[in-house]
Amino acid sequence: MINYYDKHLFISKKKLAELAGVSDRTFRRYLATRRHILDEMGISPKAQLLPPQAVKYICEDYCIDLPPELQNQQVLEKSPIYQKLIRELQMTTYFNGEWTRITEIPHDF
Repeated sequence: MINYYDKHLFISKKKLAELAGVSDRTFRRYLATRRHILDEMGISPKAQLLPPQAVKYICEDYCIDLPPELQNQQVLEKSPIYQKLIRELQMTTYFNGEWTRITEIPHDF
């Protein structure tokens, strides 16, 4: 999954640990190994909320997939990857045991 993180949204270390599926302690030990990078970003070791640039780095480094509510939906919908996926889903579907090409999506779909 590609994250389109909302560049105006700060997120807590605890929430990131939860999204990563690890304990707070494990996540803080991971952050300690990245202390030199976070220091360059100007982030205090005691900070509870992380700024967007730190969240982006951590999500990419730790392979955390953000839920849709934490992503910028406008940027996501304009993404070429997202548009291609939607187009492919609109074009084909599995129906009655075989792949069927769809030419038009019904309004009640």
